[in-house]
Amino acid sequence: MRKALVSAALVALLALIADVRRPAAQFAPFWPQAPQQLPPAAARPADNVEQIRTAPHRVRKAHKKHEVVRPSPDQRKVAEKNGYQRVSDLVNFPKFFPGLGIIFVKPDSLPLGPFLCFDRRDRLVATVYMVPIKDIDDHKSLEAVGSAQPVDHVSFYFNPGHPGVDVPHYHVVLWHVTKQQEARVAK
Repeated sequence: MRKALVSAALVALLALIADVRRPAAQFAPFWPQAPQQLPPAAARPADNVEQIRTAPHRVRKAHKKHEVVRPSPDQRKVAEKNGYQRVSDLVNFPKFFPGLGIIFVKPDSLPLGPFLCFDRRDRLVATVYMVPIKDIDDHKSLEAVGSAQPVDHVSFYFNPGHPGVDVPHYHVVLWHVTKQQEARVAK
């Protein structure tokens, strides 16, 4: 009886502290879906404490007037500074490929990639890895640069080959936009 009671207590304790969520298959490290809000860097002056306690909504509104809103950097230009080149400049490939957009890659990372896919406004929409079937059949361990962008969903599909990666391969597409936003590169 005593062993059963101790066992039940241990099981209950483990159930309370265990993380029992289903493990998720991830191709990139977990990144928060929304930007984290950081507290203001400068402390408010002590004479504002009473005003903050009595009218916090007014202080928040006043604080928003003085916020500096900086545009996000042009992700395509950042990629080019880091050595990425248009695939269409490297091989016979369209400048805009329907379904993936304007594609950039570092030539020395072929055939695996990553390939960065941008819409017509230079917004990063996807990161693609092209995994040759031969490497899969040979049970190769592959490593490539990861993606620092949040991943909304993943597509995985076969391709018989195309300029730049002319061997049969699979596309592993990490979408940084929602399925509805994929339309930005549909045509």
